[in-house]
Amino acid sequence: MPLCVLARRRGPTASNVARWWVGNVRCAAVAVSQVNVKGGRAPDAAQRLFDELKMKFGYMGTVDHSKVGTPDLFRILKVARNAGDFNWALQAMNLFYNFGVKLKHREIASRLVAAAMVCKVESEAAEIVKLYGTWLERPPDIALVYGVMGHYLDAGELLVVRELAQAVREDWRMHVEPPLYALSIEAMLRLPEHAVLEALQLHQDARAVGVRLPAALHTRLLDAALATVQDEVAGAVQAADEGAEGAGEEGKGAESSAGEDEDAGASISDAALQHLKASLEVADGLLRDGHLLGGGNAASLCSTAWLFWHLAALPEAARAELLEGADPAGVVAFMNRDWSRVLQAATEDFGCHWGFSGQLPRGFFQALEASSDPKVAELVSLSRQRFGRFYPEM
Repeated sequence: MPLCVLARRRGPTASNVARWWVGNVRCAAVAVSQVNVKGGRAPDAAQRLFDELKMKFGYMGTVDHSKVGTPDLFRILKVARNAGDFNWALQAMNLFYNFGVKLKHREIASRLVAAAMVCKVESEAAEIVKLYGTWLERPPDIALVYGVMGHYLDAGELLVVRELAQAVREDWRMHVEPPLYALSIEAMLRLPEHAVLEALQLHQDARAVGVRLPAALHTRLLDAALATVQDEVAGAVQAADEGAEGAGEEGKGAESSAGEDEDAGASISDAALQHLKASLEVADGLLRDGHLLGGGNAASLCSTAWLFWHLAALPEAARAELLEGADPAGVVAFMNRDWSRVLQAATEDFGCHWGFSGQLPRGFFQALEASSDPKVAELVSLSRQRFGRFYPEM
């Protein structure tokens, strides 16, 4: 046997063992240094990945574009947990653009938005949604956009929700869907002033682009408009009573039925009429999207009955003026605008799975209970029996 073979078969020398041991210790030290006891990662993991990426470019910036690219960016985003880590990812993108490395992956915008939300830099996520088109080819996933909008809705930053909805609406690359209007309309309804009118503009936009909204969203806006009408009417009645008392005519307006709003109709404000007109438009959308004909749920029918209740309480001249521009084939033709028939239909179908609704308009039943009409009292009793524990508590 050759001597060289015998030399290779001899046991490891001390130097080889030492070299092997040092190499393994170094690898273990690097692995331990990159692990955080709590989060499973080192606090500076994103910075280390960026430094490794930067070293690939060399001092002159010469790099093989086949060896660097989107996967390096995704590795940094994967370990990002705070604002500083997210900034390292942005610096990596800036490095790519400075040296002409193409970033064309379809998930870049989506992963940036997701990483921004994880790193608690929600403002960066909003800016990416609005401005991605200036430097990225594809938009973020629409579900992530809804998540960002939902965050700002919960945080009470309502105007940011509207800005994000506007950005999606004006971007031809993003598909417009009902959740976009659900979030933005809910945000507008929480505004301190002109809430219903701001939400109505979004409702009109949904119709313009042909988006079919769910019944719950139509009903939510309709209830908000009718609640505003009821508040305006109650304020007019209170002002009239105070004026009568000041003139020595106490009790003059106390004989009228609060539920039928007869005296309120004579002095109904322009704001109440404006919101009634908005209510008619929303109810037309409820009918147009197929939520009334063929059987609607109890919430939709009760809200429609509430609308007809207010229309019946108007003076003839005001009602004629309000209905002059209404669609004759719209909601005004539904059950001959008879609020009692609509309410009875809601009670009859409440036991069906498609007629059930867990939330009914509290303001409508509050107005019914305030009425002194015996027929109205019978309908209230029937509603209590049929709706049971779902009848709104006053």
